[in-house]
Amino acid sequence: MKKFFAILLIISLLMTNGSVVFASNSADKSLDKLAVSESKSTSSSKQYDLFPKFDPKIANYYVFLPDDTNYAYLYMKPDNSKYKVYCDGDQIDEDDDYFAYIKKISDGDTIDIVVRDKNDDKLDTYTVTFFCGDKNDDDEDTLDSLSVRSKDGKDSYSKVSLNKDFERNVKEYKVTVKENDYDTVRIYAEPRDSGAHVLINGELLDDDDYLDFKVSKGKNEFVINVIAENCKDTTKYTLTVTYNSQDSDSSEKTEAVISGLSVKDNNGNTISLSPVFNSSKKNYTANVGNNTQSVSFYMMAGSDTKIYLNNSELNSSTWSQNFNLNEGLNTFNITVYLTSDTYDIKNYSVSIYKHPKKLESLVSVQNLNVNGVSKQLNAYNISGSNFVKLRDIASLLLGTNKQFSVGYNEVTNAIALLSGGYYTSNGQENIALTQSKDIMISIQTVTLDNQPTVMTAYNIDGNNYVMLRDLAVLLNFGLTYNSATDTIQITTSSNYSIN
Repeated sequence: MKKFFAILLIISLLMTNGSVVFASNSADKSLDKLAVSESKSTSSSKQYDLFPKFDPKIANYYVFLPDDTNYAYLYMKPDNSKYKVYCDGDQIDEDDDYFAYIKKISDGDTIDIVVRDKNDDKLDTYTVTFFCGDKNDDDEDTLDSLSVRSKDGKDSYSKVSLNKDFERNVKEYKVTVKENDYDTVRIYAEPRDSGAHVLINGELLDDDDYLDFKVSKGKNEFVINVIAENCKDTTKYTLTVTYNSQDSDSSEKTEAVISGLSVKDNNGNTISLSPVFNSSKKNYTANVGNNTQSVSFYMMAGSDTKIYLNNSELNSSTWSQNFNLNEGLNTFNITVYLTSDTYDIKNYSVSIYKHPKKLESLVSVQNLNVNGVSKQLNAYNISGSNFVKLRDIASLLLGTNKQFSVGYNEVTNAIALLSGGYYTSNGQENIALTQSKDIMISIQTVTLDNQPTVMTAYNIDGNNYVMLRDLAVLLNFGLTYNSATDTIQITTSSNYSIN
């Protein structure tokens, strides 16, 4: 076997006389079938996926072996019974059922399959490169970003907008590119985990996180596979590039977004949302007094959209019906999609906490996990929601991409939070709590990045406690609950999602 090196990647681009030349990945169809399986069988249930799918005209392939697997069977049937097939130097023939057993495979190993004619002249060399996963490797298999650029000059590329903002859980995208003399697009696909593998139409990305492709007039489909470092978990994205003479930027685009959002209570009073509404921000929080019985919503969206609030269809630019509130947390899910393109979907959420009539708190007994590490949760549970000290959470998130500092502005009498700021300990963080004695709604002002913000908060025995979910919304970190283990999970590499 020959060790696989990045310099041999078939997707590398060769620069010749200032023009882009795509590295060769072609063959002359001397193989009729090629498969890699976990046993001496051609059953599809036993086969590993080939990237790209086998095509006798394609010479280079990738296979991902999960769960500490270090062996595989290769099935190589020639196109002509008189052809000779050699696998890593050893001849494979009909007596072997055209199978070769490859053992002790290491990550990056490459197998050469050479096909020769009856005169022993070489016809083709096919290669299979193996990647080996470990059970303990990361299982993150999503993209962090996706973008497209169109080649418009000798060495220049211009960004082309996707039909919707990239979200790692949305799997289908479209883009329109104007025809020009180069017929080339550059697709950037960056994984969330740098150890994951990304393939576009079966071609493996290198460290540049992009590949160049020739496109033809009309629709060109690109399948983007993200394979986790463990070589087991995988996610597929689809990008459709429409290449035509129409300028993709010449006409106004309709997107599945809401351009306005307001909420009022049953007395007609406007309810303050945090953060301040922006169509690019998807999650909002608010709190109301116990005397508020219901709320209604006002949203604006394009004429080619439909809006649903908790599965009830709403009209744009019209106040909705009243929705009753229960004590504690009330969650409203908003879905917007284009009627002309049901794949273009945006999800928003508004979480409204109604203060209970009788304020009672219990020391939370739930577990806490931060980025896979067990931590002590010091929180009070009030009406089913956990309330924490800002300093406790700041100390737990220190060193992550969601760290924040906690300060105090004497001029404005406000607690000042700074996202990305370094938290300085005062030695009083994460102290075990006892049953509370005095509790009241907090009126303490809080700012985030010098902007006023709204968080549901209580003053308990002289200290301010904020709702953990509000903090997750404002700092945009993942917050989930595992009912099987009664564990709250904070994941700073994920965005906040109500689902």
